[in-house]
Amino acid sequence: MNELSKKAVVLFPVVTCALLMLPLLFGFIDTVLPAFGYFPIASRNQFSLSIWLQLFSYSSLWQSILLTVFTGWAAALLSLVSALWLIMHCYQSRWWQFLEKTLAPFLAIPHAAMAIALLFLLAPSGWLIRLVSPWLSGFNYPPLWQTTQDSWGLSLILVLWVKELPFMLLVLMSACSQLPVKRSLALGQSFAYSSQQVWKDILFPQLIKRIRLPFFTVLAFSLTVVDVAQIIGPSKPVTLALLVWQWFSDSNIEMRLVGAAGSLLLLAVVLLSVTLCIGLEKLYLTKRLSKTMCGIRKAARSPVLARGVLVAMVVSLVLSLLVILIWSITWRWRFPDALPAEWSLHYWQQAGSYLLQPLVNSLSIALVSAAISLVLVLGCLEYQLKQARPSRWWSLMMYLPLLLPQVVFLFGVQVQLFKYRLDGNLITVIWAHLIFVLPYVYLSLAGSYRAFDKRYMQAAVSLSHSYWRSFISVKLPMLTRPIGLAFAIGFAVSIAQYLPTLFVGAGRVSTLTTEAVALASGGDRRVTAVMVIWQTLLPLLVYSAVIAWPKWRYRHFRGMHS
Repeated sequence: MNELSKKAVVLFPVVTCALLMLPLLFGFIDTVLPAFGYFPIASRNQFSLSIWLQLFSYSSLWQSILLTVFTGWAAALLSLVSALWLIMHCYQSRWWQFLEKTLAPFLAIPHAAMAIALLFLLAPSGWLIRLVSPWLSGFNYPPLWQTTQDSWGLSLILVLWVKELPFMLLVLMSACSQLPVKRSLALGQSFAYSSQQVWKDILFPQLIKRIRLPFFTVLAFSLTVVDVAQIIGPSKPVTLALLVWQWFSDSNIEMRLVGAAGSLLLLAVVLLSVTLCIGLEKLYLTKRLSKTMCGIRKAARSPVLARGVLVAMVVSLVLSLLVILIWSITWRWRFPDALPAEWSLHYWQQAGSYLLQPLVNSLSIALVSAAISLVLVLGCLEYQLKQARPSRWWSLMMYLPLLLPQVVFLFGVQVQLFKYRLDGNLITVIWAHLIFVLPYVYLSLAGSYRAFDKRYMQAAVSLSHSYWRSFISVKLPMLTRPIGLAFAIGFAVSIAQYLPTLFVGAGRVSTLTTEAVALASGGDRRVTAVMVIWQTLLPLLVYSAVIAWPKWRYRHFRGMHS
């Protein structure tokens, strides 16, 4: 690579750092200052602790904190433990192949869409109750049960668990590819240990170290999620993240300052949870090592239960999506009928009146943000390959937007954009989405990009005498599949963004996700169903395209399919 090329590549990490770090830094500062009473834009020019006194005197604050900790930790731990359990019982079996083929569609479903789908399935008037009424349940009217929005947050935990489990499985499958799993299992079984004991004593400790940051991301998301909590979470009291969002949405400027203080409190909850998680990891590794050293053999347990859980998860996802489809073509569906009495395509035919603008906005924002992220990530990874010793701070920088609660810095970003009259623009919304799309694109592409055999590029450069020509003609085509999947992941992440769109868009940029969440709070179920189908369909179409394109494009190149 010549000097000009090296200077050009350096621009990519500089631009990426600026796009990620500047909004985090200035947004955080403009959230901290209002939390202590300093908010010049509202003629408050003196620091004060009165905001914090008002925060801690709020009647349901401590209930919201306890509820947040309970639901966040329960969902994250359930996702981790069940993913480890499934990996242990399904590795290198037909079920493993099934997981490899079905994880991508599950990952493409946005969190809000999954929450709405499970709401339609599990609500007291939902499809599950209808299927057993009145012939089994005896209900002629919806029961007065709290199957959703319950005070314990169990429905919220269920949605987060079902949605985060595929992500944890994908992370663990990637980590397994970095370990000598087959050799470890064979060696352990030669010493009369069961395969399950080898997983628990040898492989799990190694896997947990490798998935530390992804698990922190799941934990932080579960503690700070707003859209899912708004749809299916508890309503009295609400979680702390939703409470902070309600304060930020209040027309009273005083409550917005309380929201700024509440967001810092939420950040403290996340930081303490991550610290506790690190301590629990060390305790687990110590205890597991002491048990392993005892050399006790244990009989293997049947994998039927684990595979039953996997089947139940898939069935629940399929039923949830099916009930959404049914509602979208329903005209009249009275309780307790199992199926609609009258069907109609009326709401699909009228979709243009309420769907066109959110659809165009969602598609534009997702395509542009995913494409920009992909270009920047490719430049950053190429820059890292030229370094003698790649720095580890890249991973930390990329995970930072995912570990920080969105409300901690998005309010500050909104204040800055409002100050310069830049809020409510499509361009600024794309920039806000970039903050969250970039990390996912980087994390999904980095492993495959670094594993690329350098000898191909060396041979190509020796023949063409041009680095960039070889990069475009050889390297990018050979990485078509991982690049396409990274783009699809970035597209799906952008489609699912809720808070960045509302904060930066100032309510003037509507997307499928913002409209779906708004409709789920009390809109017509049939309109909501159409919106959710499109919200789910767009990422699935992109995933399908990036999987099918390399197979068709390189159908005559046998080596490209290895």
